[in-house]
Amino acid sequence: MRNQLTGKSFLKHDLLVHSYEVGFNRRLSLPALFGYFQEIAWEHATQNDFGWEDLLDKGAFWALSRVKVQISRLPMWTDRLELFTWPSGVDGLFALRDFLLFNNKGELLVSASSSWLIVDIKTRRPHRLDTFKRNFPINEQVRALQVNAGKVPSPSGELFSDIQVKVCQGDIDVNGHTNNMRYVEWVMNAFPLEFQKEFEPKTFEINFLHEGMEGDQCLIQSYKESLNSFVGTISNTNSQKELARTHIVWQPISNC
Repeated sequence: MRNQLTGKSFLKHDLLVHSYEVGFNRRLSLPALFGYFQEIAWEHATQNDFGWEDLLDKGAFWALSRVKVQISRLPMWTDRLELFTWPSGVDGLFALRDFLLFNNKGELLVSASSSWLIVDIKTRRPHRLDTFKRNFPINEQVRALQVNAGKVPSPSGELFSDIQVKVCQGDIDVNGHTNNMRYVEWVMNAFPLEFQKEFEPKTFEINFLHEGMEGDQCLIQSYKESLNSFVGTISNTNSQKELARTHIVWQPISNC
């Protein structure tokens, strides 16, 4: 597949896994992975006149709505990587963007698909994507996953863990709400260290449902649905609104 990732539709970042991007196990953390996704997506959008400043001039901004990640193996500290992204289609109001992460041997480590909205700054309502479809170099022939990121179902299992956090100013991004990386960090922190010494995510799905703002008190709960499958919720304890929902399937850590 790697030889198909050429042309204007695609952007590549050459990456080095830094010490501040890994956890106790020297593996790339999921929040850092989402940071990679966010940075390359914004750069590619900017190159095609749909960047943060371009949308700001039109009174809008990009909002990440759904992500589905499949992980073969998380890279290690000091690994050199190649990350590719491209706009892979439109689904209703969602602009689709895919990602593939390879190591320097050309081995595929991570595949992901994401769904984005163009949101009006004042009304917080999504825009239609007519101009996007006409002007953005979409490539629907190459897909990272066989399915788009979907809706995560409500939890039905037994409560596994819960933690509470408060949204601080350092959690707020350029759009004035909680950065998507923070939600991923909070959900991962709901799993104890001893658990994560044995397991790593095989698949990670997240739906961003409402905006988190500075001062919000949030409850992060994880529910065990089956042996290695967990659904998580992030809720604003004051408004009772659910801010995000996740589904993680864990696998034993590979020593490869």
